[in-house]
Amino acid sequence: MIVLNAMPLAAGTSYQIGMPEAASSLQFSQGPGSGGGVGEGTGTGIGPGRGPGLGPGYGGGFGGGAYRPGNNVSAPTLITQVRPNYTPEAMQRKTQGSVILDVVVDCNGVPSAIRVARSLDPHGLDDEAVRAVQQWRFKPGRMGETPVDVLVKIVLDFKIY
Repeated sequence: MIVLNAMPLAAGTSYQIGMPEAASSLQFSQGPGSGGGVGEGTGTGIGPGRGPGLGPGYGGGFGGGAYRPGNNVSAPTLITQVRPNYTPEAMQRKTQGSVILDVVVDCNGVPSAIRVARSLDPHGLDDEAVRAVQQWRFKPGRMGETPVDVLVKIVLDFKIY
């Protein structure tokens, strides 16, 4: 969820509160962009992109044009998985839990734009999770019959047995 500060418009008589769901009827943009969006972009999106998307991409996707599963977009299917390693320091501290990653699986089935969404510890397990997922391979997600970049969440569990 994104929260925007409510700010009065130039005349001081009208307010826009919350998230814009469509182009502004007053033809104002909330930022240096144009077309009623928020930020530097064009169109009704949020951020520096073009169109109704979120982030630097274009169209209706998220970020660099990646889609989310649903609405005729299928999720990628895991083909090859590499397990992350425990670091000696995390083993010594007996650190257990989950690292959650936001990952764009590109149209070739290769993970890219890997970001730690929820960290487990600063002692290397986050890095090990990213290193492992970089080696994973997927059958790409599709929009209809066309392979597309898809944003997914990956949860990696670290447990000492």
